[in-house]
Amino acid sequence: MLTLGACDSDSQDIAARNAELFEDGVAKDTEGGAFRVVLSSRDGLEVGENSLVARVGFHDAHDPEDPGVGIPGADVQLDAYMADGSGVVSDLRGQYLGDGRYEIIGLELSEPGIWRFELSIAVGATIDESVAFVFSVPD
Repeated sequence: MLTLGACDSDSQDIAARNAELFEDGVAKDTEGGAFRVVLSSRDGLEVGENSLVARVGFHDAHDPEDPGVGIPGADVQLDAYMADGSGVVSDLRGQYLGDGRYEIIGLELSEPGIWRFELSIAVGATIDESVAFVFSVPD
């Protein structure tokens, strides 16, 4: 049991070191490298009700800054949880807005701290990838 607690503490420390304040336009590639995901929000992230727009584009391996051609018709799902396990928001679905942009509403962050956002993106029956962002949500 003591070892398990130490692992949890190490995981929390790693998450805290990787956490960043949310900035409009923060971008990452999915784990398999097929998609580039760019997050934006009118009001940033804060405790309480939030909404995000996730733009999903085909990744351009030759230009890591290029958001890629927007992907319509994807199934975009967001799960968010706190590093210490005290807050969880799950199964939020993105509503397609156009040009590869998906609005995710109902993101209720219950408290300040380190939050991990996991986006799953499925296109058709063959492409299913994910990407994780770790944010520090202020008081």
